[in-house]
Amino acid sequence: MLAELPLFKVKSHTYERGWLSSTETTELVFNRKLSGPYENMLPDNVKPLLNNTIKFTNHIQHGPLPGITSFNFRPGRALVRTEFSMSDSTRKTLSSFFGDKEPITITNHLGFGGGGVLNVNVPAFDYEEALSGVKMKWQGFSFNLDYAKGYKEYKSEALSPGFLLEAASKGSVTFNGVRYISDIRPGNSGIGLGTSELSIDNIQLSSREHIPYSIKLSELIYLMTRVRIGEFINPSGELKPSTVTLKKFSYQTVTSEQDEFSNARGKINFAEFTLNDNRYGPMRLDVSASHIHSPSFIKLKNAINQIPFEGVDPVVLRKQYIDTIKKNIVPLLENNPKLLINDFFLKTPSGDITLQGSLGIKGLIPSDLNNISALSKRLEIDAKVSLPRQTLENLVVMQARSLFAVDESAEEQPNMREVESLIKSLLDSQLSQWKDEQYIEEEQGQLRTSLLYRAGILQVNRKRVTLPWEEEEIEAISPSQSSAPVSSK
Repeated sequence: MLAELPLFKVKSHTYERGWLSSTETTELVFNRKLSGPYENMLPDNVKPLLNNTIKFTNHIQHGPLPGITSFNFRPGRALVRTEFSMSDSTRKTLSSFFGDKEPITITNHLGFGGGGVLNVNVPAFDYEEALSGVKMKWQGFSFNLDYAKGYKEYKSEALSPGFLLEAASKGSVTFNGVRYISDIRPGNSGIGLGTSELSIDNIQLSSREHIPYSIKLSELIYLMTRVRIGEFINPSGELKPSTVTLKKFSYQTVTSEQDEFSNARGKINFAEFTLNDNRYGPMRLDVSASHIHSPSFIKLKNAINQIPFEGVDPVVLRKQYIDTIKKNIVPLLENNPKLLINDFFLKTPSGDITLQGSLGIKGLIPSDLNNISALSKRLEIDAKVSLPRQTLENLVVMQARSLFAVDESAEEQPNMREVESLIKSLLDSQLSQWKDEQYIEEEQGQLRTSLLYRAGILQVNRKRVTLPWEEEEIEAISPSQSSAPVSSK
């Protein structure tokens, strides 16, 4: 399982079978193309570990009583204990954290039916560097996996009670109460069905200096979900001295299946998110996807996962993703999928944001993708949104700042106050126009509107809006109408 993670590459693998026991040895190296963007976050004495080879040996005791030598009389096909081999320098570095304890213990009890129970434990430790002022308090980690044959059906639970990293001159990072549980089984089409839940009691980040960042979210998402999304969401910029706190975060998913179609629902909540003096929350998001054709979804997912991404130019990679989606998404859209935002609520310093809506495709045929007018008539959209005017202004100004920002070493720097003033003026003018035309409503600083699109007809705040292709159709008809004879009175 460890060797299958994209964070590692297999350097070598051997297997020696015996009558009562066997030995399997694997050597791994870190995939530096994935870990590279985050290595600056690690302590200096940990970074050299990324150059080392990870070698582990599985000591396999065969059944029917594989644990009898340690007075474990539980029957099974095999009992596997994993031992990690380390160089003297690596073990010395880890001993400053874990002391005489093994940094990680892994046992895997394989049942006769092909399934088993996997247990992983990392012990707690306290670490402190007097000269640098670095402190680390790790409260341990445990992971239990009860799986069926092929790991396609399983129940899992992971617990991490807490972690603290404090650097006297830079800041601190801490989290508490991380728990993940899941109960997954394969559906008839191969899609995973069941439930999963992640909860975190508290996360806090305190920074005392300006930190430039370039976050490879696409790679992080692939590490956690095995889904590659390309370079579409990789933000960059600078974190100014700040304190960020997230309290009572939770994430739940439920996936079910009926015939060849699957339905999924996800909920995200947090009690409070604080950035310096700005407090947000509570927040709740409830979204669902229904009538998803499972075989088509699996085919699309597999096609995306087969796209090579290491060392590929982002522009080329983006084109590959788009071409793959266009090639494989038609069967999925032909089966009338529907996405719903059942509920979204966020309390902000300026007021509350609410959103409800749905997006569906009905009756699509392949030729519609080549005709924007025909495709548009297959869409059904219904949405209602309300948000504070000040929140909208803050979002627009933030986006404008990122668009106009240049490197600090550049000779000519844009006057950001003038940029903000211009953006605010343009936004105010646009909002005034939309209010006059009754596309939006405003009451005590709160903006509200609705959107309904059905059968090719768009209504914003219950008012009909002419779409660009409708204007082209009108212009195409107008010459013939103008050439018609005018009847005399």
